[in-house]
Amino acid sequence: MRTQESPPDLEGISRRYQRLYTGAVADVLDELGLRNQALPHEIRPLSDDMKVAGFAFTLQGRASGDAAAATREDYVKALSKIDELPPFCVVVCEPGRDTDCAHWGELSSNAVRARGCQGVVVDGGVRDSGFIRRIRFPVFARYRTMVDAVGRWVPSCFQQPIQIGAVVVHPGDFVFGDMDGVLVVPRDLTNEVLERAEKVRRVEGQVRRELRAGTSAMETFEKYGKF
Repeated sequence: MRTQESPPDLEGISRRYQRLYTGAVADVLDELGLRNQALPHEIRPLSDDMKVAGFAFTLQGRASGDAAAATREDYVKALSKIDELPPFCVVVCEPGRDTDCAHWGELSSNAVRARGCQGVVVDGGVRDSGFIRRIRFPVFARYRTMVDAVGRWVPSCFQQPIQIGAVVVHPGDFVFGDMDGVLVVPRDLTNEVLERAEKVRRVEGQVRRELRAGTSAMETFEKYGKF
């Protein structure tokens, strides 16, 4: 008789990743042969202390050209999707190569935060940066601008694979970012990468302590294989 699998502990996984750093996770991905999981380095957090860790909820948009081109139905669809966000997700937005406006802002941040969203990663623009930093909501973006999306850009596709740089992001992949950038962990490897990265963190912590105590770089490298 086949037993039913327990649902994943989304909150626990997210919290454990929050205690890591992207360098440890990147090293594990390298070891697994996944050497191109980092989003473009231009995508940065609004504040260096921001971290994001959660399961990808993907969003793609298109330039609307003018206000009339973006119909009421487009915006109703976008708002309904915001209301349906699952907890412990990270909104990952690919704006269709649009560079004319902000694709995320403070009001959107408040809306998704209230639904348990862990943060937002935008391969484009963000505005209201001061307000977002004030509420301490993690937002990573390529650039900042005050220019509104209304009449210029509209969300058009949700929960489909998107590509940012060289990385294809699937719904449910794990997204982890800190001040060094953003990584995407394939969904099926989320737990394995987490456990191996926690081991890396423990080993590097010991290496750090020994180096501070005066142990030579060569000795620590021979002992732990890390430097």
